Amino acid sequence: MKKKIFIWGMIGYFSVLFQLLSVQSAQALTQERKVDSTDNFSSSSSEELKSIFNRVYEEAYKLGEEDGYKGKIYESLYANQFSEYTSQEIDWFNTGYIVGYEKGKRKRREEITFLNEQEKTAGEQEGYRQGLDDYKHATVAYTPPQTPGKSKDWNKGFSLGYTKAIEIMDLSVKAKKDGHTQGLEGEALNMPDLYSADEITRKAYEEGFQIGQQEQLEKLRKEYKQEGFKQGYALNALSVPSGLSSEVATAFEQGYSKGEKQRHKDVRQEGFNAAFTYTTYHIPSAYQTNTRLLETYKEGFQSNKVANQLRKEAYEEGWKLGDTMTIPAKYRHTKPAVSMYKQYYELGKKKQRQTAFEVFIGFLVLVSISGAYTLFGRKRNRKVAFNLEKSAERVGAK
Repeated sequence: MKKKIFIWGMIGYFSVLFQLLSVQSAQALTQERKVDSTDNFSSSSSEELKSIFNRVYEEAYKLGEEDGYKGKIYESLYANQFSEYTSQEIDWFNTGYIVGYEKGKRKRREEITFLNEQEKTAGEQEGYRQGLDDYKHATVAYTPPQTPGKSKDWNKGFSLGYTKAIEIMDLSVKAKKDGHTQGLEGEALNMPDLYSADEITRKAYEEGFQIGQQEQLEKLRKEYKQEGFKQGYALNALSVPSGLSSEVATAFEQGYSKGEKQRHKDVRQEGFNAAFTYTTYHIPSAYQTNTRLLETYKEGFQSNKVANQLRKEAYEEGWKLGDTMTIPAKYRHTKPAVSMYKQYYELGKKKQRQTAFEVFIGFLVLVSISGAYTLFGRKRNRKVAFNLEKSAERVGAK
């Protein structure tokens, strides 16, 4: 009975002492006692006392660490724990236990913190992924959804990740726009730190910059291709402007070549159309000093093998009875051909009218002659009849 009272008295003593001592003072005391615990003893008993101290301290430290990890003080102590300890050993035991207890408690706290952080990180990763997916499909939730089956830390992380994803995507839209603007200015890529910190915003800015650069390049290519076309059409000497990129310089040269070809094509067509207006070749004054264009013009004129046939068809159509003129569909949009067709159509029509008039006049003359002859014949016949009657009367009178 006295032993039990002693043990519980010691436990109470430990409780009070545990509340008064801090972890730092206990650790300092531990180090001090491990090194200097034997200073008050004679050198002959120093090693023995040190061994006892270490044994008691380590035993208490281990028990304290176990209880600290569980979060329940003195749970590992048992009834006869101190029955063989001296008062000094009990003091050493109490010191080891307190230090061990704090170590176990701290270890448990760190493990719980680590697990909670893992849960939060896992939730944040899932929330981030879900946020990106919702943004892509335009189904963003005003309030991040919660999962009842997950821990509080996981859901907290999910909300954080989801919100972060939406903010990043909003920022990426602005990054792409700003990158596009810089690309249009024709400057080198100079990304602000605001966008370079995240992969999504960084790629968005780079994509916008590339699009802007491409648009600027296409704009310059179009402008210089048109300028090259003008130079080529005017048959000026090829002179590529300095300071152009290889792509833009190539576009200028392509435009020049196209303009040069188009000029010859137009002049050849001009010669071809002239054959509708002139029946024999003539040299235009505009090309008298330009042998290249004059040769092209002549080729076009001589290549027109349909003008004479079209003149004949127009004349014949005009000659026919009727007032409808039918120009072949192939030449309805060629003004010289249409003008020529109308001209020869009218000539044919005029000739048809003239011929009809001449025929009519001939017919009238023929009718007049026929009528005169008939009238003369009748008069003659009457005269012969009259003479016969006179002769008959004379014969009767005799």
